[in-house]
Amino acid sequence: MTSIIGLIRDTCQAARITSLAFGKGTASAAFIFLAQLLSLVSAGSRHIHLTSNRLGVFVLLRNRPVPALLRLCLFLVALCVPALLALAVRFLQVGSAWVQIAGFGISALLMIWLAAGMATMARQGEVALGIRGLPVGELYILSSLAQIPGSTSGVLADLRSAISVLPSKSVVAAIAADETMAMRYEKLGFTRGSGLQVFVQR
Repeated sequence: MTSIIGLIRDTCQAARITSLAFGKGTASAAFIFLAQLLSLVSAGSRHIHLTSNRLGVFVLLRNRPVPALLRLCLFLVALCVPALLALAVRFLQVGSAWVQIAGFGISALLMIWLAAGMATMARQGEVALGIRGLPVGELYILSSLAQIPGSTSGVLADLRSAISVLPSKSVVAAIAADETMAMRYEKLGFTRGSGLQVFVQR
């Protein structure tokens, strides 16, 4: 059984790959890393596919919003304790000025992180909401398809393998980050839907 430390390491590596692939500059990469980290926790570790060389990643999961929401809620509860303590330190004037500043900083960073992660998950959730026009079949959401820039990760081969073992008539759908990414999906055999939505049926 995979250890908790291994799962944490894999999740952080997946977020790192995405941030390096799509981040333009240190600040942008840091923002994407934090947003993806929250999104990946919501998806669940068993749906995160890292290539064997750990240079590429994608997330593929069945469209089941309730389990994803429960995972996110559990994670948020774990964050709430330090966040509430930080807020108490800041607003109840507990401790020295430096402790209050630290409390304010922690609470502010947590709020920014949560907002970034929720925005990322909302974008990925557009797939589930925009199912009109998709073929009939079990819907799977594909997201976070990325590799470290300049690397030969083998992530596309891994993606094809993962899709090939899905049940017959399954539909895999994603929201491309931009037009360039949408065209890359089309080269993989995906069909263009409305806007930047792409899909393929097994």
